[in-house]
Amino acid sequence: MKKRLMGMAGAAVVAMGVVTACGQAQSAPSSQANVGSASAAPIHLTLGMWASSPAEKQLVQRQVALFEKENPNIKVSIQVITGNYLQALQPMLAAHDAPDIFYVDSSYAPTLEASGAIMPLDSLIKQDHVDLSDFQKNLLDAFTWQGHIYGLPKDMNTMALEYNPALLAKAGIQSPPKTFAQFDQDAAKLKAKGIVPLDMPIDVARYYPFIVDMGGSYYNKATNQATFTNKANAAGLTWFMKEMENGNFVTPQDQGGSWAGVPFAEGKAAMALEGAWIVPFMQQTAPKMKYGIADFPSLNGHDANMLFTVAYEMSKYTKNPDAAAKLLFFMTGKEALKMTADSGLAIPSRTSEQGEFLKKYPSYKGFVDGLKGAIPYQFGTLGQNFLDAINNATQQGILKKESAQQVLSQAQQTLASQMND
Repeated sequence: MKKRLMGMAGAAVVAMGVVTACGQAQSAPSSQANVGSASAAPIHLTLGMWASSPAEKQLVQRQVALFEKENPNIKVSIQVITGNYLQALQPMLAAHDAPDIFYVDSSYAPTLEASGAIMPLDSLIKQDHVDLSDFQKNLLDAFTWQGHIYGLPKDMNTMALEYNPALLAKAGIQSPPKTFAQFDQDAAKLKAKGIVPLDMPIDVARYYPFIVDMGGSYYNKATNQATFTNKANAAGLTWFMKEMENGNFVTPQDQGGSWAGVPFAEGKAAMALEGAWIVPFMQQTAPKMKYGIADFPSLNGHDANMLFTVAYEMSKYTKNPDAAAKLLFFMTGKEALKMTADSGLAIPSRTSEQGEFLKKYPSYKGFVDGLKGAIPYQFGTLGQNFLDAINNATQQGILKKESAQQVLSQAQQTLASQMND
């Protein structure tokens, strides 16, 4: 999970332009009442996925086995797509040879949905009486494009505050900060003891909540346009840049790590702001280290967070849309997500399953709490150009001690140039 999410903000998030189609929503065929029954004709489907671990594939296999038991005439083959998932999937969609349903990460979902290669689910959701009230709105928004729902989320992740109580105690701090005003006070105490307060990359995938908490927004979904130069963005970016400049935030690279989990696990920083993928990492690399997880601190009285989520979506070219819909709704339904919750491999996307998940895995509470104010990590079809423009401008701006306005203007100019190439 950690490697996949870190990759979202890297060079392989969106390979633009591979999938070519009309981009218009297509009507799905009507559901067949006998699809899945023993008396119906045999149907063969393929489910596409990546596998971050053998345990993830085993979970999907168990879910599929239960689906096949309940739908005896439908047989499902699992296709694990290795390497760069998106770069492998797009040619399949363009050739009308993609799996019937498949994983789609929210970061590039709009690119696929706008291509016209994905089946809209609206009519199938209505016909199959799928209960959408069990999903929080921001989770559904992550897979809604131009008013149509194209996917249902199978799991979710947000950021929380990881902290080392032993390092906090050295600075006389008894509990982690609940607000960033408290954090600044704690950071001063930690720096006085020679302790790095918090590991934080210069990456919009991590610092964007600060922009939103201060009233800004880098993206307008209604127009699918970047809004870097919106004056409201300057306050949040100025705050973030000052935290970097005064050493309250230190990049993982400055501490010899590829991401914040590495120096945190090594005891080089008192705190980090990462998602739940840090938990198995800590179990593997620092099993004896005692650390805690708290809610993402609020800023300016607000509690924005980042939402990382994955859905199942359906190829528009599936030969069996009714059966594929039945499989998709099962894999995102209560039975399958209860299995996800029991496994502990991911936080289930349905609210009804999150309570049981937390009873079994209480340390994940901060990540579940973060869902309420979380913004989907996606910026429409602008994809990697958007991320490169703002991340490079922010990194250079901090290095050169530029103003937030200069950074935002440079990002807007760079993106315009990239989109015109």
